[in-house]
Amino acid sequence: MSYKTILITGATGSLGAYLVRYYSRCGFKVIAHGRDEVPPTQLLDFAEYVSFDLTTDFELPQCDFCIHTAALSDDKASIGDLLPANEQGTKKLIEKLLPETVFIHISSSSVYLPQKNPISEEIAGKQNNKELSPYGFSKLKSEEVILKYSKNTSVFILRPRAFYGAGDRVILPRILKVVKKGKPWFLQRPGEMNVSVSLTHYSTLAHAIDCCLKSDLSGINIYNVADKKVYVLIDIVRLITTRLYGYKLPEKKVPIWFMKALSVFKIGGITPLLVRSFTHDMVLNTTKIERELGFNPVICFENQIEEMANWVEKNGGVEFVKTGDRSLAWTADL
Repeated sequence: MSYKTILITGATGSLGAYLVRYYSRCGFKVIAHGRDEVPPTQLLDFAEYVSFDLTTDFELPQCDFCIHTAALSDDKASIGDLLPANEQGTKKLIEKLLPETVFIHISSSSVYLPQKNPISEEIAGKQNNKELSPYGFSKLKSEEVILKYSKNTSVFILRPRAFYGAGDRVILPRILKVVKKGKPWFLQRPGEMNVSVSLTHYSTLAHAIDCCLKSDLSGINIYNVADKKVYVLIDIVRLITTRLYGYKLPEKKVPIWFMKALSVFKIGGITPLLVRSFTHDMVLNTTKIERELGFNPVICFENQIEEMANWVEKNGGVEFVKTGDRSLAWTADL
């Protein structure tokens, strides 16, 4: 695989930043794509940068592999905002790719509705799609355009669940926002949060992509991706907040009915999708990718706590990380 060219779309986000550095260090020539005219300074140490909007006409650099991470992933955005970026942008990209380019599309587990049993790939699109979040629906539509229009010999659609790790601008800030100032600081817990969830460390996804790049499978192949371990949400919240604040925080429970009422009007950033994540199991079945590609991740949340905590402390502390500032994506070490 060394010295081949890999194009990574959405390279200025947290996931893209991780993959740019990872594949540069693996020996690839990396072309990093973003919409900003000027890239983060650190990016240029690892990749060539190209700027264009996937929803307009653009010239696509030639590449051996394309990892498509670019997406609008705001769970407060409307379907009218999401579809141009996630569905139409994906369609324009695959229309430009050469057939021999291996295409890896980073989709999302948001294409599924929660259920009690582990979720397998085949149920996507067979549940009540009207109950999907706008983001989840837009990612399902992005998959549909690949199934319909892709001319690539080898395509992989990966559905990860909830990225975490140093450089995370989404999940960790959300966890930290349930901590409220007081004497002492306390955890304002939405309901019990006693739900089983899958999580995906950035390196777990990179391992899944490696499995795809080494595979000789042709056609369109769809896989769930997550850490091997299944987590309990409240345990994860307690672990990271205890490490960052130096003691186990006292807890005050907010009734779920109240959270649901706030989510109707998206008050305080509370959305139906966020409430669902606190109240429903969401565990991915990764048997298929394990069996077909030899996927065998070793990272788990517990052995990454020190790395994440050190990253928070080196980058402005808890209050700055809560902001999810864009600059955080490029402040982590691999």
